[in-house]
Amino acid sequence: MNAPINPPRVRGACPGALVPMAVADGLLVRLRIPGGRLPGPTAAAICGLAERHGNGLVDLSQRANLQIRGVTEAALPALTDALRELGLVNGDPAAERVRNVLCSPTCGLDPACAPVRALAQALDAALADSPDLWAALPAKFSFVLNGGGQAPLADTVADIRFDALPGTGLFRVAVGGDQTGATPLGVCAADAVVDTALTLARAYVRLSNGRYRRLAALVAAEGTAGLAGHVPLTPTPADISLPGLRLERVLGAHAGWMGLAFPFGGMSIQWLALVAHMTPALRLTPWRAVLLEGGGSDLVELFQPTGLFILAPEDPRLALSACSGRGACDSGLTDARGDALALARVAPRLLARGHIHVSACAKGCAHPASALVTLTARGHQAYDVGLLAPAGGAAQWRGVTPARATSLVAALEAVYTHRMRADEDPAAFITRLGGPAELATLVEATVVA
Repeated sequence: MNAPINPPRVRGACPGALVPMAVADGLLVRLRIPGGRLPGPTAAAICGLAERHGNGLVDLSQRANLQIRGVTEAALPALTDALRELGLVNGDPAAERVRNVLCSPTCGLDPACAPVRALAQALDAALADSPDLWAALPAKFSFVLNGGGQAPLADTVADIRFDALPGTGLFRVAVGGDQTGATPLGVCAADAVVDTALTLARAYVRLSNGRYRRLAALVAAEGTAGLAGHVPLTPTPADISLPGLRLERVLGAHAGWMGLAFPFGGMSIQWLALVAHMTPALRLTPWRAVLLEGGGSDLVELFQPTGLFILAPEDPRLALSACSGRGACDSGLTDARGDALALARVAPRLLARGHIHVSACAKGCAHPASALVTLTARGHQAYDVGLLAPAGGAAQWRGVTPARATSLVAALEAVYTHRMRADEDPAAFITRLGGPAELATLVEATVVA
C-alpha cells in the first residue's frame, strides 16, 4: 500500500518527499538518494517532473539531497506517484525523516576511497526498518560514512561518523562534529558499521531522554562513557592521519569524473537535464556540486563558456553563501543570491581568503556563523552590513541599498588590496587595523574618494 502524503511541514523543519515544506514559491520536495548516486536517465526524469509539477528550479542541499521547488498542493499527489515509480519514494513518512545518511561521492571512482556506498545504502535501509528511531531521533540527526581518498567528507558535520583508516579496512567511529572536531570513540570493522551506527543512535536516545537536541550536546554535557559502553570498539590509534578536503581534487576534470558546482546549489532544470544527458550517473555531494561519472576535459571546455557552472576551486562564488531570498522564502526580504553575485564581481581578493554571506532575513539560515562580511536584510531593498559578524549581528552600516552595500564591499576590497601584508588573511587584516569600527572609517573614505 502506498505511504500517505502528510501535510507540509512548518517552516524550520526538515522536508522530505512525503512530507514537503511550504515556502514562498510553493512546496519544497526533498529527495534523499541512498548512496548519493543518481543515474543519468533518472536525473533527466526528475527534471521532467520538476517542469511539470514544480516551477522548473531544483536545489542541491548541503546534505547531498536534491530538492524540487515550487510544487503546488494540487500537483503533489501526481509528483509523489511518479517519484515512487522511479524508486525515489518508499516507506513511511516518519521513516523518511531519519534517513540522513551521507557517504563519499567518489566511492567507486577513486581507488583510494574506501567502499562506503554499499554500507550507506545498508544503513539507509536499516533506518527505514527501525520504527523505534523514527520519532525518537531529531529531524537533523545525521550519519556520515567517509571513505577518504581525493574527496573526503572531512568538513561535513555529523552526529555519528565513520572515517576510513587508509589501508586498513577499518573505520574510526566518532560523534558530534566534522572529521577534526568529532569526539572519537574507537575503531570498528566495515561489517560492523551499520550495527554500530544503530546501537549508538539508540544509546543517544536513551541517554539524552529528550534533553539534548544533538549528540554533540550530549557529549559536551556528559562525556562519551555512556555511549562507548554500548559498543565493542577497538581503541583509536594514536598516530591516526586522515586526509582533508581540497576542492581542486573535486572540481574540474579528473580520472573517472568531472566535478562542477552551482552557485548556491540552485539551478534550472534545463541545465541539470543537459548535465544528466552527458553522464551515466551523477554523484551528489555536500559541496553544492555534482560529479559526472566518466566526464573529461572536453566537458570542461563545453561548460566553461556558459559562466553558469563553477569548475575551478578559485572561483570567488565558492566563498559566497546566500539564502533563497525573496520569492522563494516567505521570510526573505531581498534578492539575496542576486545581490551576492554582485559582490563576487567586486571582491575577488576578499573571497579568495574569506567568506561573504548575504541573508534575506536576520535568521542567517545559509550560514549561521560569523563571516568576513555579512549583509542582513532589514527591509525591502535594504541591508545592514557587518564585518566579522553573523546575520543579525553587529553592523557598521545600517539600512543601505544593495548598490550601496556593493560599493562598500568594493571599497573594502580596495583597502585590503593596498594595505594588506604579505599572505595576510582579511580577518587578521581587519583586526590589525583596529577592528570593524576603525576599518569602517577607512572604507567610507575610500567610497567617497
